[in-house]
Amino acid sequence: MALPYLADPRVLFDPEPGSVYLDAATYGLPPRPTVEALQRALSRWQAGSADFVPEWDDIAEECRALFAELIGGTPEETALIPTVSAGIALVAASLPTGTEVVIADDEFTSVLLPFLVAAEERGAVIRRVAFADLASAIRPGTGWVAVSYVRSQDGRVADLAGIIAAAQAVGARVMVDATHAVPMMPIRPHLDGIDVLLAHGYKHMLCPRGVGFMHVRRSAVPTIAPYYANWRSAHRPYGGDLTLPDTAERFDLSLAWHAWVGALPSMRLLVDWMNEDAYARPLAQARALSDLLGQPATGSTVFSVPVNDADAVTLALAESGVRCAARAGKVRLSTHVWNSDEDIRRAAEVLSPFVR
Repeated sequence: MALPYLADPRVLFDPEPGSVYLDAATYGLPPRPTVEALQRALSRWQAGSADFVPEWDDIAEECRALFAELIGGTPEETALIPTVSAGIALVAASLPTGTEVVIADDEFTSVLLPFLVAAEERGAVIRRVAFADLASAIRPGTGWVAVSYVRSQDGRVADLAGIIAAAQAVGARVMVDATHAVPMMPIRPHLDGIDVLLAHGYKHMLCPRGVGFMHVRRSAVPTIAPYYANWRSAHRPYGGDLTLPDTAERFDLSLAWHAWVGALPSMRLLVDWMNEDAYARPLAQARALSDLLGQPATGSTVFSVPVNDADAVTLALAESGVRCAARAGKVRLSTHVWNSDEDIRRAAEVLSPFVR
């Protein structure tokens, strides 16, 4: 017999009564077990009774394995990082002089800026193209292509299959920011063609901020310098030579303990819901809401709506109990497992008068 939270994930969430929360792309809501785990950790910290290694540090190893399961990778290919930009900075800092990087001209700045720094400091050649043209822009001599699987500003989905095929044809490597894709979007069919995949956990993965993951394909590990080498990645606190694991674990950073305490129950639930096909519902709800608002569906759980003044409209929606965000001059909405079909109808009713 299925447990209630598997049949209906909404039983584990406590959004403000009367509200419609459609803003997972800004920050995800924590399920109840996550809040309880954080409260226990804070109480034990306050009392000075916690055994920090097993309670706060070692538990991240299960998070590593759970993320690998979500995307179809392995723990050995997974590094624990605090934020996506930290992982991208490692890739950018490791580029050989003159490496060409193809990237969308309006890419999220945490993906774009480390490569622009590499252009100034390491002589990398950054070629910025339209998002839709990424695959066709890859050419002989391209070293890397960097892309968000699902765009932050509007939820548009990259043609990963086309990008990977074009990259493989010329021997280029592929880096993907999957922050707005995991766990909703299919990663497994593409993973063998991705050299580096990163995701921050505080949005759609429902973790506290400070929890991030970096999948590094085995063949790509030697191409990235472990500039962040530290006691955790070396597994020793003092002295010795530069000896690090030959897996993605060499890129681990010291953990923000309590964030990872909260991450563990969320990650367990995400895998459970994946196995129950629970993400089909928020994907369908996003399609339904875009249809009701007369907007093209993006194929992800994130989409945006043109309005005359996104900031003012977002405030007006909040006053009506509908929580969303203003991004790139539009209202951005994002569904998740806590949303009901009634949420979708109500949001459409409130937002429709503002749609341009």
